[in-house]
Amino acid sequence: MRGYRFVTDNLKSEHGDTQWVIGKWQKCKGELSLCKCGFHASQKPADSLNFIFGTRWFICEAKGEILKDTDKFCASEMRLLKEIPNKIIQQFTIDCAWRVLHIFEGKYPDDKRPRQALEAARAYLQNLCEENRLTLNAARDAAWAAARDAARAAERKWQKRHLLNLIRKAS
Repeated sequence: MRGYRFVTDNLKSEHGDTQWVIGKWQKCKGELSLCKCGFHASQKPADSLNFIFGTRWFICEAKGEILKDTDKFCASEMRLLKEIPNKIIQQFTIDCAWRVLHIFEGKYPDDKRPRQALEAARAYLQNLCEENRLTLNAARDAAWAAARDAARAAERKWQKRHLLNLIRKAS
């Protein structure tokens, strides 16, 4: 069975008890149990994004005893086959952000910081030069500030509305 899983930079499992070697089968010691014992992965790449326990993403292969859940599986034997380049997940992240940017811009039409951050990220991914990296870092910081400002504004609006509702109920 094929799957997708993350490992740490030094090819360790989440809890550091397995040292992965690409192409080498690992065998589980102990009774197989979802989320407790065994080698875990997801059959779908998108599902594996719910289980990011490291910075390196791999296509893996499992065999032996396999327990399945809705978004992951656990196997008694597994090996890493091929690393998926970070550029793939970076592009996916940028694409997802573009899809919802209109929501932010609809609420804050004069705030261009998130759009500028996405444009900088796209430019950097296409050309990994130092100038694009510096632009990306500045735009990212500005976008985080914009998101923080929007969250605080939304929270203040909710607090005011909630407080008024509580006062009305008490009256």
